[in-house]
Amino acid sequence: MRRQALSALVLALLLGCSPGAPPPDGTARPTGAPGTATHRSGPPPDRGGDGDGTTLTARLPIARYSYSDDEYLAITAAELVLARDCARRYGVTYDPPQATAVLAPPFADRRYGISGAREAARWGYHLPPQPDPVSDSGLSATEQLVLYGRRATGETLRDTTHRGRRVPAHGCLGEGVEKLRKPYEFSAGADAASRIAARSFVRSRQDSRVRAALAEWASCMRKNGFSYASPMEPLKNPAFLRSGISRQEKETARTDIACKRRTRLLETWFEAEARVQRTAIARDTARLEQLRGLHLAKVREARRIVAGADRDREAGTDT
Repeated sequence: MRRQALSALVLALLLGCSPGAPPPDGTARPTGAPGTATHRSGPPPDRGGDGDGTTLTARLPIARYSYSDDEYLAITAAELVLARDCARRYGVTYDPPQATAVLAPPFADRRYGISGAREAARWGYHLPPQPDPVSDSGLSATEQLVLYGRRATGETLRDTTHRGRRVPAHGCLGEGVEKLRKPYEFSAGADAASRIAARSFVRSRQDSRVRAALAEWASCMRKNGFSYASPMEPLKNPAFLRSGISRQEKETARTDIACKRRTRLLETWFEAEARVQRTAIARDTARLEQLRGLHLAKVREARRIVAGADRDREAGTDT
């Protein structure tokens, strides 16, 4: 049986968005950039060991209304099972990859700039390298048609059939996504959560305690020979956007982290943004809790689908 993983671009096409943009139901796994959050709320973690603050975004109050990495993994695994079942209708054997092979690992949290000392020492301001997606070049023309709804040349087809059956618009992989997404869509709730996540970041920067901590951080950086007004500026430095990682970049990043610790910038900023979010959430609780209820229902259904597939495989009835 053939096992294939999906490229990031194909996943984006199936979700109806560009890479990195959330699909309409707000199910995209966040990256820690402003306007996104993951599903683990609570106070910031105690700094221990390396002191990496890589889970701050995941602990913001609005994170309650998104998915955790484990939940998103379960959803992706269920979508692949549904795609497999769809492919069988067309006489195509599709052995789905593990969901972990499809989803890229989560990026480091950079909502307030870099936050991890080990990350800074090794990668500077660069993101850690991501694994290359498994190529689908080995798929036959029929498999490409059924799985992706396109020809082997890459041409997407709007209306085609195979064995007398109409192929879904984005193939069986697209059908797998749509089947699990449609019943749980709630754009109004997802939009509300996204707005809170984005606006709270902007408003938190206006907090007097955050402004003071930012000024202290900038002063600390200057004393060490680096002139930046905010932790976001080094991320945009053209010298740090090149493919190579220079000694200067690593030294800047290490100093950045040291100054954040000295000034408690990460903790101060997190606490300020959490206050803003709690106020905003209290004004829209009903809609947000409806979104959360749909998220939980979707995750339950995803796990039910995966558990059923596992039972069939153990019983030898999944062929």
